[in-house]
Amino acid sequence: MAAKSKKKAPGQVPAAFEAPLSKRRAILQYVLSGIIALGLIGWGLDSLLETRWILFAGIALGGLSGYYVAAAHGLTSTKPKPPTGGERPDEG
Repeated sequence: MAAKSKKKAPGQVPAAFEAPLSKRRAILQYVLSGIIALGLIGWGLDSLLETRWILFAGIALGGLSGYYVAAAHGLTSTKPKPPTGGERPDEG
């Protein structure tokens, strides 16, 4: 028996071409990733150096750096992006 190929409906697009995550979700992922990464580094340094404050500094720095990365990617701005290519709107 030959395997039947599944056809997609005309309105469906492959997963590779779907729209990216929403801005809020992407910002949250960057911030949480920063908190986890630098929090783990701070925890490791705390246990290595026998201190207690580096963990909290790492968590705070991780949140700030995650937000900075999101801002660098243009996810935090509320301004509309300028059109790319084509004619300018004011040119008739």
